[in-house]
Amino acid sequence: MLILLTRSLEESKRTAASLAREGHEAVLSPVLEMVPTGGIWPAGVIDGVIATSARAFELFSAAEDWPLPEARRLLPLFLVGERTREVARERSFEGPALIAPDAKTLAANIDALGKVPACFVYLAGRDRKPDLEESLTGAGHRIEPVEVYAAQPAESLSDAALDLAAAAKIGAVLHYSRRSTEIFLRLARKAALDLKRLNHVCISHDAAAPLLDAKIHEVLIAKTPDEQAMFSIVNTLAGLSELSLGQDKKLGQDKE
Repeated sequence: MLILLTRSLEESKRTAASLAREGHEAVLSPVLEMVPTGGIWPAGVIDGVIATSARAFELFSAAEDWPLPEARRLLPLFLVGERTREVARERSFEGPALIAPDAKTLAANIDALGKVPACFVYLAGRDRKPDLEESLTGAGHRIEPVEVYAAQPAESLSDAALDLAAAAKIGAVLHYSRRSTEIFLRLARKAALDLKRLNHVCISHDAAAPLLDAKIHEVLIAKTPDEQAMFSIVNTLAGLSELSLGQDKKLGQDKE
């Protein structure tokens, strides 16, 4: 099945490779471009590093000696997702890591450690929800946000994506965040796409919200907020599509 990916380019390439292993093809039309901001590591004593996205480490542009190699080696990491830990290790952040599936769970896990007050560097995007910071500061911790990257919205969907969508050749669109879904929705409307002819597979209820608010009902939400759960939906859709094609073919043969 052909899948439309709207994540940033590098993330879309990784997802496309994973989809290929599942037997699917992908067309890429990033609605966001991630650019580094040159955020500066704060001075002072730090008890740990928080990051909710691998991009925080991929686009971290610190000087080679700051933070110090010893700090990178020892600082505890509080992260969302295994991919974030992998990229942290690639950037020489080697401290013990606490991994959570989402930001809400991460905040709860940090709070459960009971080490109050603590000071955390939060490697983050410029456009982000305040929930994690509010939860931790409310529990008595101090957060030093370092805005590592900014997300620039695209001006349009790619010609390939528009042509394939208009020809009803796209089996599903994958949505990974509320903001990217909002931008996709705006760009699709700008191009006069019939969004009800597309299946929308969302990583979470939050990512699905703009579509549901727009009264689009072809929205499927992953059981857990991870890519493999999204792929399970894609595989189910592909199976249903093949079954439908097989029935149509049989019906045509019967008519003959």
